[in-house]
Amino acid sequence: MDDTARNLKSPQVDNQRLYKMEDFVPVNREELIVFSPLPADFYARLSDQNFVLVGRRGSPQVQELHAVHEKGFEQLFVLRDQFKDCVGANLQIAEVAIGRSEISDLKKVDYLFLAGDSVFKEISALGFNHESLVHAQAVANSIIALVSAKEDLDHIVRALGATSDELMKHSLAVSAISVVIGRAMNWTVSTNLQKLALAGLLHDIGLKEIAPEILKKARHQMTTAEVKEYETHVHRGVCILQSMPSVPPEVVAVAMEHHENAIGQGYPKHLRDIKMNPFSRIVALADAFCEFTFPGVNNPKPRSPEEVLKYIGLTLGQPFSKPAYQALRKTLQAEVKKKAA
Repeated sequence: MDDTARNLKSPQVDNQRLYKMEDFVPVNREELIVFSPLPADFYARLSDQNFVLVGRRGSPQVQELHAVHEKGFEQLFVLRDQFKDCVGANLQIAEVAIGRSEISDLKKVDYLFLAGDSVFKEISALGFNHESLVHAQAVANSIIALVSAKEDLDHIVRALGATSDELMKHSLAVSAISVVIGRAMNWTVSTNLQKLALAGLLHDIGLKEIAPEILKKARHQMTTAEVKEYETHVHRGVCILQSMPSVPPEVVAVAMEHHENAIGQGYPKHLRDIKMNPFSRIVALADAFCEFTFPGVNNPKPRSPEEVLKYIGLTLGQPFSKPAYQALRKTLQAEVKKKAA
């Protein structure tokens, strides 16, 4: 055992079982927000088969977990069958935070990001099941609440842009912008808004099965084989979502169609606007809008929301649903008038 391991404060060794790496889900330092009491048992890893219990479920030991991190352990570990309880705790924290006026919008987005990231990790580690669907729906509802409280699109974009992980940031942003567009199109039925937010959140879920080395490349740097592999993420997303019969069909349709466009030059089916699902028409525009607004591997120089809207309309020739585009433009114009007043 090295010096770092010896310096762990009063570790509780679990001698009931010899654990392996596959028994655990890793938890990063930033994911330890305000858990109190702890929603699960937390372990530090000393070697591949040597794990020390450093925080017991139900105990108020958050500060002790941070102290473990300060001794050189960048990750802690939670047993797979307990990780869902961590996800649930993150969701509750995000839900409460979004409803509190004294918490800044940037902080609310931080909590929302951690909640969304834990749901994605849950899907990756445990598979897509009813519980993870319920958790994803809870994130979608929090996104709707955030958008409903703040109709300033620029403000929402700035807040979402402050998050770190590219895929999670993009997924949250597409979900939020889809709700903004839907509300501007007078979508008022709560179940439809939830489906729209959920579809935006999960539209790229198939990317979880694409090799990281491909995702790190800009499109123009990919080989033909890598482009084909990347484009399979739409089918992979459909397969993941179809594994749960209770996933709304609109959400599955968006996973398949979010790279289609109104002029039939998208993929995988080259659908025109009239044949696209109404939810897909909105999410496809939100996806492109966020792709150009936030920095990423394909967009090293992000544009402002106003510049993105002009770019889509003029340079790209407005290849998306006209009602959705007009709704987004109307929202931005309304904000410009408010600022000028």
